[in-house]
Amino acid sequence: MVLLQYIFKAVPGRHHQWMYRIVVFFSMAFMLSPIGLLAQSHQVQTTVDKQEILIGEQFSLTIKGIYDPASVKPHWIVVPDSIPHFDIVDKGRVDTLLYKDNSKAIQQTITLTSFDSGRWTIPSMLLNFDPIKDDTTYTFFTDSIPIKVSFAPADSSNQLRDIKPIMDVSITDYTWYYIAAGILLLLLIGFFIWRYLKNKDKRPIAEKGKRVNPYEVAMQELKKLESAELTEAVSIKRFHIKLSEIVKQYLSGRYHKNRNNLTTGDLLIVLKETGLSTDDLSSLATVLRCGDAVKFAKYLPETTESKDCLTGMVHSIKQIEQLLAQQKI
Repeated sequence: MVLLQYIFKAVPGRHHQWMYRIVVFFSMAFMLSPIGLLAQSHQVQTTVDKQEILIGEQFSLTIKGIYDPASVKPHWIVVPDSIPHFDIVDKGRVDTLLYKDNSKAIQQTITLTSFDSGRWTIPSMLLNFDPIKDDTTYTFFTDSIPIKVSFAPADSSNQLRDIKPIMDVSITDYTWYYIAAGILLLLLIGFFIWRYLKNKDKRPIAEKGKRVNPYEVAMQELKKLESAELTEAVSIKRFHIKLSEIVKQYLSGRYHKNRNNLTTGDLLIVLKETGLSTDDLSSLATVLRCGDAVKFAKYLPETTESKDCLTGMVHSIKQIEQLLAQQKI
């Protein structure tokens, strides 16, 4: 630049300043153009397969970096062990593959899930491309992606039912029937009380102090389901409803609190508090949602799928029992 100033001071004429500015502009553009072109040859792409999930449902986050291997080498992202409001199921492996125009692509697919309802954002992650020849590092950040986590929608079909015609009903006085039924009921109650008091002292001492173990009861009920015939729609529906009832009755007995009226989403929140692992919680969520589909959507799974649900339920209750035993609950 000093040399250019000296040359143009020696040039006569009033336009030498404009000529100086033009030459400086094109000189700077020439020197900076390789850097701009090199930066454009490196890209980072961030995508997800779902942006709206049900609570406990898994989704995939894919991060891809495209670069020129002749000029830079990638300094890949460090996936954190935990992300607020999200659970990492599988970090996946980092793959490198050839790309168009003699470029390479490095890619990693991360599997995540969430058990917190709301609208949350996956934060950005840092990715550097370190040059091979100079010291100018190219820094990129992945996109921050919003994810909506919600419960299963309520049934809004409002299906109409058949309307039956009005029927004439004859009024009959059942007063004496009620009186007779009441007397009979009192006699039966008195008989059972007398029998209970008579046999009270004949029971073994060990039997008197015996308490019902919710875990043993659950295992016995699941054992009975192993021989269930799953050939008709009615038996399949009864099978999956029973699976849901068993885990709710087990938790009710374990916590000494009624859990039978909980929805699948509320039940998963309670199960998360037990410390159950993400994989086991996702497996149990699949079993419960299959039961909801059978109960409300008339879905008829294959026999093998129903047996897998039974196996998953047995495994989940065993894991919960171990965790609660460690917590002395």
